Amino acid sequence: MSIRLRLTLLYSVILALTLLAFGAALYTIQARDTLNALKRDLEASSDGVARLALRSVQQPAPSEPPPERQPPMPLEQLSGEQAFRDLREREIVRVLDANGMLLTSPLGSEQDALPLSAAGLQALQDQRAVWWETVWANGEHLLIANRPVVVDGRLLFIVQAARPLTERDRSLTTLARTLVAAGVLTILVAFAIGWGLAGITLRPIHRITQTAQAIGRESDLARRVDYAGPDDEIGQLATTFNAMLSRLQEVYRQLSQALNLQRQFV
Repeated sequence: MSIRLRLTLLYSVILALTLLAFGAALYTIQARDTLNALKRDLEASSDGVARLALRSVQQPAPSEPPPERQPPMPLEQLSGEQAFRDLREREIVRVLDANGMLLTSPLGSEQDALPLSAAGLQALQDQRAVWWETVWANGEHLLIANRPVVVDGRLLFIVQAARPLTERDRSLTTLARTLVAAGVLTILVAFAIGWGLAGITLRPIHRITQTAQAIGRESDLARRVDYAGPDDEIGQLATTFNAMLSRLQEVYRQLSQALNLQRQFV
């Protein structure tokens, strides 16, 4: 493998690693920022739903036995407020009882239930903060904020507010494809440019090689390397090579004179 190819490959590998790190950082930041923005929106939405539900749901007294399991009711029956009726158009909202059973859904159907893991239900029953889950439901990727609604130290119900992650996933996929395509194109262009620059940089070395080959072929020590570039490493190499040729030429001249004298003497 030639020096030119090695230099070009090394340059391309360094550029590829740099682009990979930059692309990974950009993708991670974009994914985190979009997810955090969705979480902020869902926290605000679930908090508003919890306040609306608190004004609408009758709270059983602590001494009352738990009510029998009833089918879920539509959102319109839970509250007559316009803000609550508009939730069907703006949010994916579910209200669960303290045991995680569906209490209210847009259409009042059991099939409207959103997934809630056992660990999440236990955390909500322990009255912890908002429990986040990313799930697939009905063929849709959802981010769900599960908020416990606690009054007087007692868990009354659980509010679920969800947002589809379809657009976010599609945007991240498009970003990843764009980064990969741009990275590959950039590396190919950089490889071609690096190949050309390496050829220009190594051209004096190539001339030194050609001069050495010509001297060996023709035994012409009077030839010199033609270099007009800066006094860098290659310039120093050319100067050193020319000085070496001058010394060799002088030694060869002295040796020729000595041989002539020897022949004359003989």
